[in-house]
Amino acid sequence: MPLLALVLAAALEGTARLSIRVPYAEVVLVPLVAYGAYREGTRAGLWTALVTVAHAAWTLSEPGVPFRYGADGLLRLAVVAVVAAFSVLLMADRPGRRREAAVPAARPGDAGPAGSALSEGAFELLFRHNPQPMWVYDAETLRFLAVNRAAVEKYGYAEDEFLRMRITDIRPGEDVPRLLEDVGRPRPDLQHAGLWRHVTKEGRLLDVEVHSHRLQFAGRPASLVVAYDVTDRLAAERALRESEEHFRSLVEQSLVGVYLIQDGVFRYVNPALASILGYTREELLDRLGPKDVSHPEDWPLVEGNLRRRLEGEVVAVRYGFRCVRKDGRVIHVEVHGARTVYRGRPAVLGTLVDVTDQVEAQAALRALAAELEERVRERTAQLEAANRELEAFSYSVAHDLRAPLRAIDGFSQALVEDYAECLDEVGRDYLRRVRAASQRMGELIDDLLQLSRITRQPLQAEEVDLSALVQRIAEVLRERQPERRVELRVQPGVLARADPKLLRVALENLLHNAWKFTGMRQLAVVEFGVTHTEHGMACFVRDNGVGFDMRYADKLFAPFQRLHKPSEFPGTGIGLATVQRVVARHRGRVWAQGVPDEGASFYFTLPGLEVRHGTAQADPADRGQP
Repeated sequence: MPLLALVLAAALEGTARLSIRVPYAEVVLVPLVAYGAYREGTRAGLWTALVTVAHAAWTLSEPGVPFRYGADGLLRLAVVAVVAAFSVLLMADRPGRRREAAVPAARPGDAGPAGSALSEGAFELLFRHNPQPMWVYDAETLRFLAVNRAAVEKYGYAEDEFLRMRITDIRPGEDVPRLLEDVGRPRPDLQHAGLWRHVTKEGRLLDVEVHSHRLQFAGRPASLVVAYDVTDRLAAERALRESEEHFRSLVEQSLVGVYLIQDGVFRYVNPALASILGYTREELLDRLGPKDVSHPEDWPLVEGNLRRRLEGEVVAVRYGFRCVRKDGRVIHVEVHGARTVYRGRPAVLGTLVDVTDQVEAQAALRALAAELEERVRERTAQLEAANRELEAFSYSVAHDLRAPLRAIDGFSQALVEDYAECLDEVGRDYLRRVRAASQRMGELIDDLLQLSRITRQPLQAEEVDLSALVQRIAEVLRERQPERRVELRVQPGVLARADPKLLRVALENLLHNAWKFTGMRQLAVVEFGVTHTEHGMACFVRDNGVGFDMRYADKLFAPFQRLHKPSEFPGTGIGLATVQRVVARHRGRVWAQGVPDEGASFYFTLPGLEVRHGTAQADPADRGQP
């Protein structure tokens, strides 16, 4: 009988080598095992079973790698081994054997003669200790007749609980009608029952692949079942399918072109890429390639980048080139592709974006920038000419206009000194007015020239000690009016990065105004310091003079604008305009706050303003906001 099994195994091996697909061909030997056990006894049946299992172990291994199995091969090998063993165990105990004494039909593991002891050991090894859940159920009542330890662990029921249950108890309620229909119809002795859902004691659903074999168990018709848990595998397969579907949906609906190039032709293009190139997908796939859609002048660049990726010189490349659409229109595209493997051979997978609008917009911007640069050059030339004219005008004012003014003032002074007795009081008053007007005109010219120089003078920024500068300017003012009582408060350590000459002009004007407009105070207070404002740290010059009405604050920094009569406070109206120009050249801000008859505060910001010693003061009047 084992010899016959070897012959039959060789025949099956031949069908395998001839690539003849015989589903579960190795199981054809199982009837031979059963016959050997029935006719020749347990020993012949076991030898035949060993031959069968050995042949299955060889034929079910992966091609070219003996005794290495995939999940399906390992499951089939287990089924063959279990079915063969049970065939020996069950058929060896049937009456009519030729070489063993007849014994009553019994469940494997029952006490008996020596042959039954062998069946007991094999039953324990192949059923009880099998790593896959297995059970035997009554074909008529569907009750469990035997379960192994793996089933107990997997499903959570104790063995005695299983033996009080039916196979319908481990199925979801909605699957029971299908189960009853399946077990009720005629079936082959060995069956791959397919995928089913089982329920554990805790209510967890399992996806299982079931193999069953009809047999006699303890004298009753029964079925042996092997259940392979494929829950994790199916979940992984579902996740993979969903991921692939999501990816495909994303690619198909993407507004960016996606392509796969192999052997110089497109193997895949998404609808967006076909639309960009003006073709249908059918016209592109397996017919056209990048050479057919690239601009002839750009094809060497495209070809070189494709070759570098396919040969592994680079992994990914991103670059731009021109394409020619089906309608002949040239477009600009940007691609990003990487080397991949498609059906076992190198390919390039990438994306393509139509950047024609961006390229044209950039070209328009470059043209506009060139035009603006030309306009700037023209404007600069015009400004330089205007500055030269202004310098010539300033020279004329400084020399041509001052000479007549000096003559008027000089001859008026001579009349007063030499011919005063010849003039009455009215005549002498006229001469005084002429002299005053000429002197005022001279001051106005000086202030205008200073304002002009401030606008044109190059900015030489360096660190300036504003506190020391204020002290020096105040000393000059004290020397001019030593009789006045003026309290000067200067915050020490105020520094800024600015042009020292221009900053001196600005502070001279601010301090001169504070000195002038506190002239009617018995005790004048002039203060300089730094405070926090909404524009950051700012310097301030504050006084307790006559102040001003905030309704006219917008006129303060305009040239020739005055809020007081010249008879009350002399001046030309150029001083604060000069301050504004100086601060603006330093990219700062200047503003003022005042209350009539209470005083005024002038604020200005400068770059790099800091207090080296101490901190910025709080504004006591909270008027540091423009």
